[in-house]
Parts: sequence; structure tokens; C-alpha cells
Amino acid sequence: MSIWKKEIIEDQFLSIISLLSIVLLFASFYFQSALVFFSAVFILLLLYANSFYLKHVGGKLLFIDERKRTRHFPNDEGQWAIIMENKGLPIMSGHLKITFNQVVRPMDENLNARQEHYEMSIPLSINFMERKEIIIPFITNKRGMAKLRKVELHLPHFFGLGETILQYKYLTKQEMLVYPRAISVKNKSVFLTNKQGESYARYSLFEDSLSPAGTRNYVNTDSFNQIHWKASAKNQQLQTKIYDRTNETGWNISLNIAVSHSISKKMEELISSAADLAYFFEKNDIQFSVCINIRATNHIPFLYIPAGKGKEHLQKVLELLAIADSHGSIYPYEKMLSYYGRHLQQQPFFLHGGFQSDKAASIFHEMNTKGYSIYHLQTTKQSATIIQHSLPKKEVQNL
Repeated sequence: MSIWKKEIIEDQFLSIISLLSIVLLFASFYFQSALVFFSAVFILLLLYANSFYLKHVGGKLLFIDERKRTRHFPNDEGQWAIIMENKGLPIMSGHLKITFNQVVRPMDENLNARQEHYEMSIPLSINFMERKEIIIPFITNKRGMAKLRKVELHLPHFFGLGETILQYKYLTKQEMLVYPRAISVKNKSVFLTNKQGESYARYSLFEDSLSPAGTRNYVNTDSFNQIHWKASAKNQQLQTKIYDRTNETGWNISLNIAVSHSISKKMEELISSAADLAYFFEKNDIQFSVCINIRATNHIPFLYIPAGKGKEHLQKVLELLAIADSHGSIYPYEKMLSYYGRHLQQQPFFLHGGFQSDKAASIFHEMNTKGYSIYHLQTTKQSATIIQHSLPKKEVQNL
């Protein structure tokens, strides 16, 4: 089964040539002219060869579409890699045309996007049993997922009177993920809490006496009951117990990227702010989760990353922020808050970003009375600020 959808575009003049050749062939018998006969036969053979070529070309041309996802930051350089292997008729003087969205842009600044897509044409000739790799460099343009939307091969006819188009039937597997740029978020010191809790922290005033982390040499300021007698006997020197340090931590970043039923103008600012916070949480070993009110197709009806920490968790969050699509379907924010409260692991601290309705304010008030700390993220184009939730005052945003 061919992987190409074939479309043949012929000039009407080609049919006229074919008809005239047949007329000349019969006329050669009438005039008994060998020159006219061979001329007519030659043209008919060319027409047959052209027809045979167009019928079979591309039948054994393979597009080696390997599943591949590369990750980039804004203004990075990358490349599309198109691998073709031809086991059939040679392809001569063809043009490979590819189409991709504006998440990445071509190196050639003279190429302009049309309907939010770039189209590039690259000369391509590939012989029988030849494997060829075509490299197309690009520059990442903005946050999102870039994919090859269309791969076509345009083949000119022998006589230049039309062309054959081979269009790849399937969705391509190459993906270029561009992380969001981070904008500075002010007042991040609120994340470094000094409340006693159960979460491990690098720096804290509190220790978990049920979670020993090791021993160290005894100093005069250490309490007598902190001495580890077995370790002291083994080392022939007094040893003091060390415990894991803990505090109350754990944040949920909740983004409302909509105003009523429309995408908010602040969507990119909110996502860029969340990216900065994700880097901060990873650096300070703070666990956090992320909710965005864009519909998802899995068992959780909106975009969600459960609580975690570390570099692997950071990568998952950045990928989620990258693929959040402004063309996606909006999930009602109040329903997301309700689902979060009833079905998901709640964090002691809750950071809301985006428009706040009266109903959302009521939910925040209820969460606050249950002991959760509520904060708000106020954004501008170049920075953002975290402020503590004030009740019952409604947050006003410049939408």
C-alpha cells in the first residue's frame, strides 16, 4: 500500500499533442512518408513513457518518518530531518514542499508565513536504490509544539505541461517542543515558609525525629540526648544524631487562561510566569502541582501535572506549559477548582493566576477557612507579582 496520495495535473495541450500524433500516424500511411511515421511513433512513445512514469513514480518511495521529539528554548536553532529512500523509478528535478506552523521559522528571513504556516520548497532528485537525508534548519519562534503539517513531492512532466503531486498520507511523527520563556516573578520569598510540616526541605528550622539522616561529630552546643551512643562507640568519638529537616510546603499553581468563554489576553504572561516559578521550585526542592483550565482527553478533564519535584518533574511541567494551546477548548475554571478540591491531592498553598469570578472568590474563601493559604499572581508583560489573597475583596485585573 502506497504511503503517498497521488494527484496528476495535466495541461490540455498534452491531450492535443497526443491527438495530433495519432492523426500524423495515420497520415503517414496515406502519404507513405517514413519521416512522418517515425516522428508520430517517437512522440507517441514519449507520451507513453511519460504516462508510464507518472503512473509508477513514487510507488516505492519511502519516507522514513522516525518518531522523534526534540526540546528547545525560544530563539534556539534546530532542524527538520527528512529521510527518503527510493526503491522504484528515479525522481528527477523534483521539489519537496513542507509546511509547518509558526512555532518555528525558517532561517531565510524572506519567507513569510501564510495563514499561520510557513511553506518551503527544496529541490530533490533521488536515484534508484538511493537513500537521501534532507536537512532543513530553523529558529524557534515561540512557545508551542511544531510539527510538519504537510509533506509533498512535486514532479514536473517530461514536456513541462503539468506536474504530479505526491502527498504523504499520514501525520508526521517529528515534534519540536518549544518551552515558554520565563518572566521574572516578584515576592517569591513567600514560597520559603517556616512552618513545621512533613515535607523534606533543604533549609528549615524544624527536624523530623522519626527520620534520621546520619551523624556528625559532637560539639559543645549539642544537647546531651542528641548523642548517638552506638555510633560514638564505633568511632571512638562522640557523635550527634542528624535528622531530616522538614517544613510545611507544597504548592499548586492554578491558571485560569480564560475570561468568560474566550482566551485571556494574559495567557502568555501567565504561562511565562508559571515557567519562572517552576524553575524556582526545582532549585529550592519544593514540590508543586499545576492545573490549567484547558480540556484534556484523559481521566482528568483538564491539563494537570500532579505534585512532584526535581528535574524530571520540572521537564513535565515545562512540556505541559509548552503544549497549552490557545486554540484548545476551555474547561470552566470554577469546575476545575471543584474537581481539584474533591478528587486531587491538595497542597497547603494555592497560587491562582488569571481572571477571578465571584464564584471562584467564594471557593477561595472556603479553602481559606479550611486552612489552605491562598495567593494570587498578578502579571504584566515583563514581570509578575505574588500577593496574598484578601477576603472578601475581589481581585481586579486589567484584561
